[in-house]
Amino acid sequence: MTDEHSPASDRDPNATHQILVLRGSVGYLFMFLGVMALLFVCLSLVALGQIEMSRPTSGVGEGLFAIVFLGVIVYVAVKARQVDFTKPLIVIGSHGITGQKLPKLIPWSMIERVDIPQAWWAGLIYLTVREDADPEILEQLRKRQPLARTVAIPHRWVPGFSSSQVKDIVSRYFERSQQS
Repeated sequence: MTDEHSPASDRDPNATHQILVLRGSVGYLFMFLGVMALLFVCLSLVALGQIEMSRPTSGVGEGLFAIVFLGVIVYVAVKARQVDFTKPLIVIGSHGITGQKLPKLIPWSMIERVDIPQAWWAGLIYLTVREDADPEILEQLRKRQPLARTVAIPHRWVPGFSSSQVKDIVSRYFERSQQS
């Protein structure tokens, strides 16, 4: 796969080798940080008394909320620096799954279980890696407790694919690996 690969390729639902490429979006990141920064500024101005409310307030509550918003902004900015937006976050293909936070490709044969929650609010598919998998992969996954040996894949908002299509593709790859 090359970096010019489209966000979602092989859109034919009957194709046997569909590849899902999940990319991070810098636009959404900036939009989120911008909204949070605006809320921080507004709450700070209310807390400092520069903007008057319809009822008099002491400004303490607004000040605390402004500090919380500032903390969220800093946290998101620090986490965003760890992501390389030029590379895909996760690539799901016929050979396995790989991503920025994974040390190498996890073949479908090394996946023990696929959990697709049926609840309407569940936005992730959980892939549990077998205990006898590559130690390097297991070590990387153990760092992310409490879901040791588990890789979470979002199935909503994948460009070019519906949620049900993503679930079907992942299920098909897993079932195919179990048959062979």
